[in-house]
Amino acid sequence: MFLHPTLACLRKARVTIPQLSPTHTRARLLEFCFNDEGISDGSVNVSCYDPIFILECSPDMISEGFRKFPDHCPKMLVESQEEGSFRRKLDIKLGIWYNVETVVGEIDDGDVDDPSEDKWLWQAYSHE
Repeated sequence: MFLHPTLACLRKARVTIPQLSPTHTRARLLEFCFNDEGISDGSVNVSCYDPIFILECSPDMISEGFRKFPDHCPKMLVESQEEGSFRRKLDIKLGIWYNVETVVGEIDDGDVDDPSEDKWLWQAYSHE
C-alpha cells in the first residue's frame, strides 16, 4: 500500500499574522505556544493542529455593533494546519502591533525543491 502525504506537508509556508475578518487590520503577538529557547537552530517541530501563537486583535476585527465594548480587542489562539519545522523571525517581538499578513516565521518540511513560499494554512479560536 502506498500512502500519499497531504499537499500541506509538501511545501514551505510563510507564517503570517492572519486576517481574521474582512475588516481586521492589526494584531499583536502575546505569546508563542512553545518554548524555542535552547534549540540550536531556532526551529521547533510542529504538527497539524498544534497551537502556534496567541494574538490580541485590533477592535476592527469585529463589527462595531457586535463588540463587547467600543475598544474591545479580542484574543485569538491560532493553530497550524502545516507540519514541519517552524522557525520564527528573530525581529518579531511580543507585544508589538503588526499589520495583518506580517511574516512572523516559516514552516518547512525539508522536502521542498521549489524555493518559492506559500501562505500557511491556519485555524483560529477565541481565547477569552
